[in-house]
Amino acid sequence: MKKFLVLLGVVVMFMACDYASESVELSPDVEITFMDPLAETVSKADTLGGSTAAISVTFVPENSVDCYLTKCIWEYYQEGELFFGPQELPLYLKVYGKVNSEDTCTYTVHGLILPTEPVAERLEYGESAEARLYFVFVDEYWGSRTDTATAWYGFYLWPDTTDAPEGFELIQH
Repeated sequence: MKKFLVLLGVVVMFMACDYASESVELSPDVEITFMDPLAETVSKADTLGGSTAAISVTFVPENSVDCYLTKCIWEYYQEGELFFGPQELPLYLKVYGKVNSEDTCTYTVHGLILPTEPVAERLEYGESAEARLYFVFVDEYWGSRTDTATAWYGFYLWPDTTDAPEGFELIQH
């Protein structure tokens, strides 16, 4: 009986070590599932220190790796051309990996604010641009394996009669 229990213990230990080695080899995998707001309008008045509304971004882990959100990097593009950035904001958020498929935890960053001054200076009335947001996650165990979740935030320069050029008229229906 003792030999059987010892053999069973060795088999269980072998299986547990094999499972653990697979988990340690994984890289973090985090997905953005929600962002509020998705875009906003800016005006020429935002050229002096303007900023976006507070942005909330929600994340969900896709595998069992525990990781940390370490930073957010943003760049501004207009028609695919980079015109501002990259800029970086250090963040800290512990994200626990997914334990089973039924229970999924969500993690949210609230109050992320981006500058609108570069957008207001670049755009003309009726034009749009986007901010590409890169959220960088680093695994808890090694600190060298990363995952980047990407989102896009939109800007639209709304015509405003208070700062419109000479002769510009906004017609409302």
